[in-house]
Amino acid sequence: MSPRRTLAVALALALAGGATAAAAAPGRLGAQYRYWSFEDGNDNRNPIVYWVPGPFHVQLEAWDYLEGRDQFRPELGLHLRDRRRSSYDLQWRHELETERFTLGTGQVLSDHLVGRASIAALVHRDSTELVYGAGVDVYWRSYSFAGVDVIRDPRGDDLWVVPMRLRLASEANDWVQFTVAPASRRTLGWAADVKLRWVRLGFEQNSRFDFTTRDNVIFTAGVELELPGHGE
Repeated sequence: MSPRRTLAVALALALAGGATAAAAAPGRLGAQYRYWSFEDGNDNRNPIVYWVPGPFHVQLEAWDYLEGRDQFRPELGLHLRDRRRSSYDLQWRHELETERFTLGTGQVLSDHLVGRASIAALVHRDSTELVYGAGVDVYWRSYSFAGVDVIRDPRGDDLWVVPMRLRLASEANDWVQFTVAPASRRTLGWAADVKLRWVRLGFEQNSRFDFTTRDNVIFTAGVELELPGHGE
């Protein structure tokens, strides 16, 4: 069995094994529309719908360029927690001529500190590349946190990116989030996002996309609904 098929079978078995937990836990249902405005005019229309029934998530996404090759990007994930509330994640996403398989964990280190690590295999037709990531989040109150990640991506001459986030949230989990993401090629990305009840809005600006030098601005608008559950 090929490595790609083996990984796909393992993900399917893991998802099947979590079906009972998914039925019992609360979740979310959402949709977003993202418009990517590129400096060369080849803009991208990007609708997304997602369903998070407890420890699962299912996402369907399309990239519709004005010119060139479009993409359909389905995604499946399983997210389990232990008694300490630490998380263990397994995810698959189909990208253009690439299958991305990700293993990750978020370990509760103290009442306010969560450490994270992940590894993603980018399985191409004739090769496989690995993306590594590690980070830490510091929480206060219920939903507010500040976090930093260090990501090494082999594409683009071993790109290093350091996203830093600050989320200020209410006890109802309405929030505003700011992100700054410097990278090793002296480029910088930043974003501002807000969630108010069921409305999601965002703005993002980057000086690189897909390991090119194309500047882009991304506008996001969406909705997200909480689904009832019966406990976690």
